Amino acid sequence: MWHGTYPFVTSKDVTASGICADIGLGPKNVDEVIVVFKSYVTRVGTGPLANELSLEEAEKKGWSEFGTVTGRQRRAADFDFDLARRAIMLNSATQISITKLDVLFPECAGKTSYDEISSEAKSFIENIEEKLNTPVTIIGTGPAINDVIDRR
Repeated sequence: MWHGTYPFVTSKDVTASGICADIGLGPKNVDEVIVVFKSYVTRVGTGPLANELSLEEAEKKGWSEFGTVTGRQRRAADFDFDLARRAIMLNSATQISITKLDVLFPECAGKTSYDEISSEAKSFIENIEEKLNTPVTIIGTGPAINDVIDRR
């Protein structure tokens, strides 16, 4: 609620500092903060969504999703650097995790080594690191628990 687009957001503070307060952990006891971003942005319901794609465009890209609780169609947009920059700032993030790389780059599905992914996928990751000045250390390449590239 404090850092979103009220009234279109959760009422829970999900920042790293809010989580520390919830569990009674002082912020000096946290060495690393990993923010998790999807390779593209989705949103259920109304509210602002920068660079929103039409439903047809989202379906063509394979980004057509439905909310797990409501079953409503999710709206989609390309990765939002401004939104990511704000999340990094609010959380004092030291690392980034990117999920669903395999949706953007199907040839990367199930890969577990950075060396195995396509040059286009590497460019996508390196662009995020460069623009956000934060390393991408964990990359999701599929829905299975082991579909992960861990660069830590």
